[in-house]
Amino acid sequence: MKITCKKIGINGEGIGYDHRTPVFCDGILVDEVADVTIIEDKKRYKIAKLNKLLKQSKDRQQPICPIQNTCGGCAFMITNYHKQKEYKTSLLKEALQKYANINGSIVRHIHTDNRRLYYRNQCKLPVEERNGKLIAGMYSANSNHFIGVKTCYIHDKKVEEIKKHTLDILNKYHFHSYTKKEKTGIRFLVIRVLENQSHLTIVTGNTTLPKGVIEDLRNHVDSLFQCINTKKETLDILSGKMLHHFGEEVISLHLNETTLSLSPRAFFQLNYEQALSLYDMAISKIDPCDTFVECYCGIGAMSFLAKDKAKHIIGIENIQDAVDNANQTAKKHHYDHMQFYCMDASSGLYKAAISKPIDTLLVDPPRSGLDDAMLEAILTTLPTKLIYISCNPSTLAKNLSVLKDAYKVHTIIPFDLFPQTPHIESITVLSRKRI
Repeated sequence: MKITCKKIGINGEGIGYDHRTPVFCDGILVDEVADVTIIEDKKRYKIAKLNKLLKQSKDRQQPICPIQNTCGGCAFMITNYHKQKEYKTSLLKEALQKYANINGSIVRHIHTDNRRLYYRNQCKLPVEERNGKLIAGMYSANSNHFIGVKTCYIHDKKVEEIKKHTLDILNKYHFHSYTKKEKTGIRFLVIRVLENQSHLTIVTGNTTLPKGVIEDLRNHVDSLFQCINTKKETLDILSGKMLHHFGEEVISLHLNETTLSLSPRAFFQLNYEQALSLYDMAISKIDPCDTFVECYCGIGAMSFLAKDKAKHIIGIENIQDAVDNANQTAKKHHYDHMQFYCMDASSGLYKAAISKPIDTLLVDPPRSGLDDAMLEAILTTLPTKLIYISCNPSTLAKNLSVLKDAYKVHTIIPFDLFPQTPHIESITVLSRKRI
């Protein structure tokens, strides 16, 4: 069948219509006409596979990656960067209107990154065995289908170098990929490179890394860890027992006069330089106050950037390693007015509000957004000002639809941290309404 793409979906797919029924199809851009085959026919929508483009957009470009159409990670690599920005801003505005009835006029101009490729400082790659050799790759969207990836063009080049050398060394020693039955073998490679420091974590089953492997890896990476994880299915691939084989246990990050510590399990933004721009913008929205609370704070980067903004600063995070990193940083620099707690966000917010009112709350939740417990905690404690950093327009808008009765939404500032992908970050600034 033939469809004309009318708009772009939240995952970068093209959306056309078959007698008013939406048809979702990867690989097509707005105004393109395509011959497609329906592969799933649901009650309210259909999913199609692209057969052939019958009319191409003037904004279409040839992707640098040869597997762009099968990997699915960089859906926007087929269009020029100007159009990528336009699509992302439209996705944000459409979500705000659809889920929160908020007019897109409050969305400001998107802040962009000069680097279109090689910006991602960390990868978490599953490992499979093909023709007797280990290869790293990715799982295609919403599936367990493994796709081998020889080179990823959005990864930092050093990350890619370490991946290649690690696989070469593991294959030299004839390692196998993980098997659920034996609970041995190589499962994932986790590689992070920041400020010329590199950490490699090899996630394995009940497998010993020989001395030769460890010594060979010294030539290619600054620090080596091994995580033994035999859980059958796990989203947290670093939840197992962590072994430290060599090198520094943390990466040291320098934010102004503060040196932060980042351990392998702790989260940090994947586009370092652009994240710093986003952080600076978020901190600029904090007025000098008595009490500032950051939930989902990770290693406390934004709290430390805001250290002179408040007399009391509290960070809440549910990953113990990240909390330990943050408290070590505060202690090292004698920031006695800062404390970090390992708690879920809602419990931590209630705890922070016990002794005194919260002047400013900053939240940076995962893609799932603020859960019901956190929304209730915000509406109960009622911080005077709320700064919401989001990586998902849909969950942001759904959360704002709940918060907007108690809070005025002033502005939304989008940032492009992930060129070539449909993902967009944003900063929303809200203030409590007068009762």
